[in-house]
Amino acid sequence: MLTRIIIKSLKVRHNRLAVAVLAVLLASTLVTALVNLSLDIGVRAGRELEAYGPNTLLVPRTASLPAGAGRLAFGEVTGEGYLDEAVLSLLDSGQTVPVKAYAPFLYSIVEGKGQKIVATGVWFDKLAGLAPYWQLTGRWPDGAVADRAVIGANAARRLALNVGDELTLSSGGNPSAGTPGAQRTFLVAAVARVGGSEDNQAFIPLAAAQELAGRPGQLDMVMIRLAASGPELGRITAEMERNIPAARVRVVGQIAAAEASALFKVQLLIGLITALVLVVSALAVFSTLSASVLERAKEVGLMKALGARGRGIALCFMAEAWIIGLGGGAAGVVVGLGLGQLIAHNVFNTYLSFYPVVIPVTFLTAVLTTTLASLWPVSRALAVEPVIALRGE
Repeated sequence: MLTRIIIKSLKVRHNRLAVAVLAVLLASTLVTALVNLSLDIGVRAGRELEAYGPNTLLVPRTASLPAGAGRLAFGEVTGEGYLDEAVLSLLDSGQTVPVKAYAPFLYSIVEGKGQKIVATGVWFDKLAGLAPYWQLTGRWPDGAVADRAVIGANAARRLALNVGDELTLSSGGNPSAGTPGAQRTFLVAAVARVGGSEDNQAFIPLAAAQELAGRPGQLDMVMIRLAASGPELGRITAEMERNIPAARVRVVGQIAAAEASALFKVQLLIGLITALVLVVSALAVFSTLSASVLERAKEVGLMKALGARGRGIALCFMAEAWIIGLGGGAAGVVVGLGLGQLIAHNVFNTYLSFYPVVIPVTFLTAVLTTTLASLWPVSRALAVEPVIALRGE
């Protein structure tokens, strides 16, 4: 009997219910599209922000000793610090944290074509993965080739160098360590335009830079791209410092803040739009069921007079709400996936990945919205007095 009552009610009031289903459909469409966009944008935004370079720096801890005599204190003497090249094996092995990319650096002042220039030792294969935003004339050198160099645009102009030219660099070695001077000749494989201090440097293989500087096995800094942002990035950097006692970890504030801020703003906007649409949808369902209760007051009074319980009467109206939610949710999933692809293609010039979690989220949201919207109309139906309703008052 309950099933027959529900089916008959749906047939008789199909026009009014169609409006409610349409409202839920529109809400479910936007929920599906926006949730899928939110999940996919989070991944894609992280990839795009990687183009800004590293978000973490690994630098040496400097040794500080108190200086003075007796009661006279002269301050502290700070010794020159460096990183041991062995820390790179920790990054490669994954013993520390999830490292997406990194590049070691060693700096020294050398002479080339009669001028002083900063020679920066790097691993070109690592640097290429960490600095996709560099504009190169030429191409990255093969990491296995030891006599190639990448020259910053300003340095190339000052030294009159072009791709394919040779550059001889010489140094005075490291007198404090007792290492003699050295000289190396490199072929310019590329000219880099970065827009920073890199434009004034000559990038050479790390082993060659260590030889010229007389600092074998040493590093000045490691730039790292960690797969994290926001508070998670802070937790990971603290873990890195515990795993690498000889180094300090510094977060590049602008990049980390840009990641957290961009993702938060996008997701907040999507959340506000979704909430607004759900409120409008709930109002449509509320008005539909409220009108249904008013129209069916005599029917409710008759059911009560015949002995119907409140649970059965409530189930009649709740079933309508759930059918509206499930019907609108099912159609909204299909339309929403298409709408999400359309938005992504026209706005972001890409296509979305499909996240299966979107389907249960959409159905749950649709059913929950219609359920909450039906609570007041159902309470009104349960409050109907049979005598008054049957009199038509």
